[in-house]
Amino acid sequence: MLRDRPQYLEKLRKLRGSPFIKVITGVRRCGKSTLLDLYERRLLSEHVGKENIVRINLDSREHRTTVKDADGLYDLVKGKLGPGKNYVMIDEIQNINDWEGALISMFTDMKDVDLYVTGSNSVIPDIGVKLVGRFVEIHVLPLSFREFLEFKGIDAAVGRDMQTEFEEYLRFGGFPAVVLTEHPELKTTIADGIYRTILNLDVGVKHDVKDRALLRSLAEYLIDNAGNIVSAKSISDYLSANGRRNSHTTVDNYIGMMTDAFLLYKAKRYDVNGKAVLKTLDKYYVVDPGIRTLVMSTWSDDYGRILENAVCMELIRRGYGVSVGRVGKAEVDFVATKNRERIYYQVTQSLSDGRTKEREIGALLSIRDGYGKVVLSMDRTTIDDYSGVKNVNIIDWLLE
Repeated sequence: MLRDRPQYLEKLRKLRGSPFIKVITGVRRCGKSTLLDLYERRLLSEHVGKENIVRINLDSREHRTTVKDADGLYDLVKGKLGPGKNYVMIDEIQNINDWEGALISMFTDMKDVDLYVTGSNSVIPDIGVKLVGRFVEIHVLPLSFREFLEFKGIDAAVGRDMQTEFEEYLRFGGFPAVVLTEHPELKTTIADGIYRTILNLDVGVKHDVKDRALLRSLAEYLIDNAGNIVSAKSISDYLSANGRRNSHTTVDNYIGMMTDAFLLYKAKRYDVNGKAVLKTLDKYYVVDPGIRTLVMSTWSDDYGRILENAVCMELIRRGYGVSVGRVGKAEVDFVATKNRERIYYQVTQSLSDGRTKEREIGALLSIRDGYGKVVLSMDRTTIDDYSGVKNVNIIDWLLE
């Protein structure tokens, strides 16, 4: 049974018929192909004829052995087109040689074709160069907390006590296959398989990584330290001290490979007062909380950073650019920007401790501009404003 993902379907609806190739990106197993299934179902419900919807999965046995190159894919698509407007949806475009040439030829020659493709993250770094001006990206992430509840058939009303469900989400994550599995041990097995496949295939095989042990150690370090400020040098020194010989350049390259694979997301540091992006000491966040759980030695270690990771990925899901703010010697967890909007966020488990409250709210109050300022915590309190700083429960915010 297909579960709707309205956020992404709405993006596809708005782009329908636009003069661009729609490229659906995202980490492995986040639901890219299922999104095309949902979109095909919507087109059929809007009376688009079945003969005008062309679905080709280049991962299937039927096409994997017969379609080898751009010419073969071009001829296959052309032979399937019906009369009038056609919607062509191609899964796993990277499985053929010269996939860029195939897309450019179809885009140029087939005037009555609306073209949609998904591909593994191995194609993504090349798209911006080879399809410049011809594509628009729809970036898909694992399930949000709201989607997690909807997939499980739970009413997602704000204000309802969702603590148990939220703990499950943080522990096992939002990959659809994991969420739709009931048994906890099987959830862990599936999540572990996804993580290992991303690391081994989408990073290791694609980039022909020679030192797989170093790659694994680096991935574990970054995932375990998600939300901490790091540099290639500090990581390199740590790994060397623990018996993993490496160079700063190798570490930096491997990190780039993991961000290309959408396993990790970088948040650069931003000087709020100087209005400048700082060039050193970034933070990294993990695409899904379930992967973080797999790697962390103890799930409850530093619960605040687990919450911070969930907030970061939700901001990205909502279309914000995310950086880490520096205000003098203080830090603001997130500077979230979208179009002309900016919001500053602090994330903490609780404001009940006086020093924590002073630190988190004080950093926000020291910012003198008029943009929104929010503290997100697990607290339930009647106080919703501290001198202009909004105080919001994280679960309620995730369900907005």
